[in-house]
Amino acid sequence: MTQCLKNLSPEKISNLLLPTLQNSYSDAQQSYKAGVAMALSEMAHIIGKDYTNSKIVSILMDLLKDDNSEVKMNVCNGLQKVAHVIGPDIISVNFLTIITTMTKEAQWRVRQAVFELIAELGKQFPKEVFQKHLEVIFLSYLSNTAASVRETGVKKVKELAEKYKGEWVMSSFIPKVVEAYNTDKQGYNYRMTCLSSL
Repeated sequence: MTQCLKNLSPEKISNLLLPTLQNSYSDAQQSYKAGVAMALSEMAHIIGKDYTNSKIVSILMDLLKDDNSEVKMNVCNGLQKVAHVIGPDIISVNFLTIITTMTKEAQWRVRQAVFELIAELGKQFPKEVFQKHLEVIFLSYLSNTAASVRETGVKKVKELAEKYKGEWVMSSFIPKVVEAYNTDKQGYNYRMTCLSSL
């Protein structure tokens, strides 16, 4: 299907496929919604930045609010691809509100997917963009209740440090981790996460 889409102009794809997807996913089964999330993410690099930003992102933001964890995880994985196409334009008040809420999801796998997404966006975007919009949300992994989510944060912060280098680590990351370590009522597991991160 991807090969067929490459032969069509962004306008034709937008006019032919997107209306169908927009009209059909809202009342569909969860597996269909999960598939829509994957398909839209794959389409982004074919239809380009403008169409992705104006047509696809709003559908993906809507799917992030779905009750099903598979749908949400597919959207999180797909947004990494979408971000490659539209860059920091993906960051909006709506986006930040949704992912902040998702860091407190009941399903730990969804939380893990969100922190992976934030870290991947951080690796794609300049340090200033990450610090302004995503850093505080990402660092909440330090106090996440799921051990697997905290472990994911520890791995991802290493990748971010490799990109942003010593200045970010010394001036921004370490002070925030020390503050989290010293927070009243921090339990053993959370303090160990802080130490592992350092």
